[in-house]
Amino acid sequence: MSLQLPPLSLYIHIPWCIRKCPYCDFNSHAVKPGDNSGTLPEADYTAALMRDLETELDYIQGREIETIFIGGGTPACSLHRHCMKSFRE
Repeated sequence: MSLQLPPLSLYIHIPWCIRKCPYCDFNSHAVKPGDNSGTLPEADYTAALMRDLETELDYIQGREIETIFIGGGTPACSLHRHCMKSFRE
């Protein structure tokens, strides 16, 4: 009898928002659009996510990732698109 490993779901948290919602308990940071004091470290954050996933590969070998949830953050922030582009590559 072969043991069937269950599929996985992946949650990626985006920690930047246009404003911090009063009910949110997630690690998040308000960033105002057009604020030139700093830019979102999109490439660095996405690269760190990919490195983190690569360290877990030994634990998930043979298991399919069935769903990817991207949550937190404001959807208008381009980091959501940056993450999805990286996963397609």
